[in-house]
Amino acid sequence: MTRKAGSKPADVARDNRQDVWDALRETGVQWRTILGLSDHLRIARKTVDDYLIALAAGGYVERRNLDDRYQTVEVRLIRDVGYHAPRLRKDGTPVTQGGGVTNMWRSMRMLGTFGVTDVALHSATPSVSVTIDTAQAYCGMLLSTGYLRVVTKADPVKGHKAVYRLIRDDGPQAPMIQRVKQVYDPNTRKVYRKVGQE
Repeated sequence: MTRKAGSKPADVARDNRQDVWDALRETGVQWRTILGLSDHLRIARKTVDDYLIALAAGGYVERRNLDDRYQTVEVRLIRDVGYHAPRLRKDGTPVTQGGGVTNMWRSMRMLGTFGVTDVALHSATPSVSVTIDTAQAYCGMLLSTGYLRVVTKADPVKGHKAVYRLIRDDGPQAPMIQRVKQVYDPNTRKVYRKVGQE
């Protein structure tokens, strides 16, 4: 079976919205065409345009149409809210469900080595709250299922929390803690249980 030109195999799936957001942040306030972004990122034009429509509706980008031809619609960033791509519906309203876990995973991938306070601070956005307790629970579960390694042990006497390193990064989609206290990784479509658990 052949893939469409520019498409990626499932094992190297990308977070297209994050890629678009990163490209907009790199450009700053300069105008870019949708066609240019699509070609540069090798992402389908419709995928790029759909996300840009949501960003415009949410007040993050400005759009202008030069001559009513699809490839000459231009956009520029007018509201930069940091590293994490805004998770939006098409009408520009924020999607908050699962946002904390998504942001924590992105932060871990970006930081490489971190404590729970780092994860909480880097993952909170105007529309998504991430507490230190939430970050602690997520890090604890990822540690027990083989995603993290302790670099520096916690020292309760000195008030120091543990420092972790991400050692298993299977892709951009956040591993999810399930109710039965196991982790489902949508990148590999596998379930991981705590070390020593059958």
